[in-house]
Amino acid sequence: MNRLIFAIFFMFVFQYSVSAEIYNDVYMDELLKNTKAEKPVSNTNYNYESTERIPIKLKINEKISTKKPGVYDNQPIELTVRNPVKYKNKMLFEKGAKFTANVAIYMDRGMNGVPAAIIVDNFKTNKIDSKKLSGVYVKRGLNLTPIVLPLKWALTPFPGVGSLTNFIVGGPASITPNDTITVYYYPEW
Repeated sequence: MNRLIFAIFFMFVFQYSVSAEIYNDVYMDELLKNTKAEKPVSNTNYNYESTERIPIKLKINEKISTKKPGVYDNQPIELTVRNPVKYKNKMLFEKGAKFTANVAIYMDRGMNGVPAAIIVDNFKTNKIDSKKLSGVYVKRGLNLTPIVLPLKWALTPFPGVGSLTNFIVGGPASITPNDTITVYYYPEW
């Protein structure tokens, strides 16, 4: 019984000493001492409480893929509007209107069935302010981890055999003109 009480007491004391060290980070305090922090830019002309939004369906002009060499982070992408977009009986965008975006992150496929991914962000057009647009498009390849990981765990008792599943890679990702990319326009922002 005494050992149990001692163990519980030791855990509380150890937990307090570790958490006390986290709050007193001398290195970061010294590093940030001469740093001038600026307030974030806020635009008070927009009504950020408004949830009114208009979906804009886009399609990519040229296929991009993780198979194809040359796909890179921050790669510019050209898009066009799939269908006409109206707001309060006014035409916002006609079919075929031009948009641009960037590949925010490009991740190649990995071991153990991890798929490749392409994340598209930073949508812009000449017709409206880009601050009124919101949207991120994520496209992933074939995910094989639900198959590979149980197989790996099942083979782990046999020395060295479970590690062979490391060589199974996930599927590549590609964005084609058939994919629909949805971006939202907030007119009251």
